[in-house]
Amino acid sequence: MAAQQRGLNDMASQRAYAAGQQAGQVYDPTTPRQLVCPHCRTETHSAGFCSGCGYQLAQSVQCSACSAVAPDGAAFCPGCGTRR
Repeated sequence: MAAQQRGLNDMASQRAYAAGQQAGQVYDPTTPRQLVCPHCRTETHSAGFCSGCGYQLAQSVQCSACSAVAPDGAAFCPGCGTRR
C-alpha cells in the first residue's frame, strides 16, 4: 500500500512539473516584475505602484547625466561613468 501511494505521489509530481514547464515557456524572465508589495504584502500584478499602500515598486534607476539605466548598487553609471 505504501509503495502504491509513493507511486501516486511521484506521478502527480511529474505531471505538475510538466505543466509548470509548459507554462514557463511563455514567461519572459528579463521583464522586471514585483508581484507582492514589500511594504504591505498586497498583490501588485506587475503595476508600477501598490494598489494597497501606494508604495513605488521595482523601478529602474536612471543616471541623472545621461539617463542610462544603472544597475542596483552601482557606484558609477555604466553609460557615462558619472558617480551616483
